[in-house]
Amino acid sequence: MGYTILFSYYEIVGEEAHLIDEYKLPVKERKESLETLLIEQNYKFIGNVDLWGFRTSKFMNIAEIIKIEADSRKDT
Repeated sequence: MGYTILFSYYEIVGEEAHLIDEYKLPVKERKESLETLLIEQNYKFIGNVDLWGFRTSKFMNIAEIIKIEADSRKDT
């Protein structure tokens, strides 16, 4: 089993955040490798087990480390 990152980009308008785009990183890695990547990109741990992010005055970027489920089909 591996992990990937789901990135979500939001625009901050007043007190509201509007989703601009989402992108799933097309890789399958160990969780620790993805955490290192996020740290290198200046993402901060937010408090949830797998939620990272950063915010400016106008934008918020969230990165969620998610499990990639194994294919449940078996060859017969």
